[in-house]
Amino acid sequence: MALPQVLEQQRETKRLQWEDYVQMPPKGEHAEIVDGEVIPLPGATPVHQQIVARLCWLLNAEATVRERGAVMTAPVDVVVSKEPLRVRQPDVLYILYEKIGERDALRTLSRVEAAPDLVIEVLSPNDTVEQLNAKLRDYHTLGVPEVWLVDLTPNHVFVLTREEEEWHWHQPASGEETIPSQQLPQLQITARAVFEG
Repeated sequence: MALPQVLEQQRETKRLQWEDYVQMPPKGEHAEIVDGEVIPLPGATPVHQQIVARLCWLLNAEATVRERGAVMTAPVDVVVSKEPLRVRQPDVLYILYEKIGERDALRTLSRVEAAPDLVIEVLSPNDTVEQLNAKLRDYHTLGVPEVWLVDLTPNHVFVLTREEEEWHWHQPASGEETIPSQQLPQLQITARAVFEG
């Protein structure tokens, strides 16, 4: 094997380390890091982005009234572990200001290194069960207390709450049913508002 091929092969198998990652400027790329391997994520569909925008609008209205936390969307990096390096980019997250410093800390924040209080993933037809389970394991490991899975096929919102060893899956919300959030109990969002605006 020629030297250029050997070097290229070594470059391909090198895992990204925490020290290298923190030196990289935020690029705004939609990619996750799993055990040091950078995994580019495909672009989102228009309907996916509409749902994300609605969720942000609905959550921001609540966050603005309470002035307790921030709503963010992908591609914001959420660090799950430093060794091996695992970084996720949830579609939407809500995090209390107290976990990231103060409100003004957002201006200089390059990544989230604390567990968000709420993570929302809008499911895609391309998502595999293995990919979803890996994300849920990472969110559980990080200590995320609540995850919403927005399923476009039957227009359901699944709410998962963290228990010691696993996730507790609540009855999915659909139609005019309110999404039962334990992290934002005052939030009165119906499933229909998420899917139809």
